[in-house]
Amino acid sequence: MLLLWKQSSFRLYWLGLFLSGLGDQFGWLALSWFVMKKTGSPLAMGGVVFTYFLSQVAAALVAGVLLDRFDRRKLIIFDNLFRGSIYVIIVLLLQTNAPLWMLYACITIAGLLAPLSNTGAQTMLPRLVQDKDLLLKANGMMETNWQIAYLLGPAAAGVLVSWVGEAMVLIIDAASFFLCAVCFWFLPSDDAGEGGSKHQKESRWTSSLLDSLQTDFRTGFHYLFANPLLLSLILLTFLFNMAYGPIEVGLPLYVTSVLQDEATSLGLLWMAFAFGSLGGSLFFSLVNWRVPTGYSLGSIIALWGVTTLPLGLSHRLDLGMISMALAGMTFAPFGVLYRTYLQRQIPQELMGRVLTSIRTITGLGLPVGSFLTGWLIPWIGINQLFLAAAFFSMVAGAFALFALRGIRP
Repeated sequence: MLLLWKQSSFRLYWLGLFLSGLGDQFGWLALSWFVMKKTGSPLAMGGVVFTYFLSQVAAALVAGVLLDRFDRRKLIIFDNLFRGSIYVIIVLLLQTNAPLWMLYACITIAGLLAPLSNTGAQTMLPRLVQDKDLLLKANGMMETNWQIAYLLGPAAAGVLVSWVGEAMVLIIDAASFFLCAVCFWFLPSDDAGEGGSKHQKESRWTSSLLDSLQTDFRTGFHYLFANPLLLSLILLTFLFNMAYGPIEVGLPLYVTSVLQDEATSLGLLWMAFAFGSLGGSLFFSLVNWRVPTGYSLGSIIALWGVTTLPLGLSHRLDLGMISMALAGMTFAPFGVLYRTYLQRQIPQELMGRVLTSIRTITGLGLPVGSFLTGWLIPWIGINQLFLAAAFFSMVAGAFALFALRGIRP
């Protein structure tokens, strides 16, 4: 790990994404709490998540074209500056008590921009860390980055929302985007067109955007469907994301209707999840992990269901926090194993197009799960929904153990 920290480019990369991730935790908690207070509607809560993540899926293919043809660093800077400005506009909307549809419009634009950074940062990492032996550790450190942001962000955001209100917390989120842009400004250029991409360079000038989209759409999905094992992993990740949707949407309602508490408790639940994730990540990075990757991923999906099951049975904050901590500990290795496998399997010159094709499928899982959550809660209740999602994840995990058995380290 010291070899990674000695690289100034990796330190800036890690810091920029950490600041952005920390701000996201502030912003997402403040936004969800505001919508819950304003409407009290599960459908409105689900609509926020559905709108944001569905717009990401819609923009993913265009982002893939841009990321494989232009300097990824500059695109990430543009995204962060623009999204930071959007959150400033959201603050102004909250101050003027604007109608909810205007908030949804801003969230949609933010979601359309997000793939530039989400996918772009992931495709940049193999270029920053060219030693393939260090790539797994680099992904592990990025997972820890996310977990530290989750550990610090929600609890602090919950307290700040209670003290100064949602608008001020969203200002912090906007500032984090601007700081991330500054960090990426000092990184070396990441022109995806270099190194054997003559077709890409020529296409910039000879193809229309529509032709490029069609070509790259076929390229990304052709690679994906030509690899059955990879396709199985993507479809099961879609189901895993669906099982996560009820947690994202349901927790604010769980706090107010089941626990009958305030935003601070919502922050504590997310902090417990991050604390468990950090512990799981540290354990995973310290042990010599010998379990085949496919079995590991399948087990994680199944254990997510087991660990979130108590949320459907409990009416106490302490038991909810224990459940979230165990779920975080279980979930922690998934992102490391999943991203490393993709980065090692996909050729660098196709990385942007294939990853965005993958996100087109996996990215639908969360909005679909969120939409179903908002629709089902009035019918079956929040506790019963958590139980159903837990059993769904256990069944998907059992199937994954069989379907992914061919994936090796």
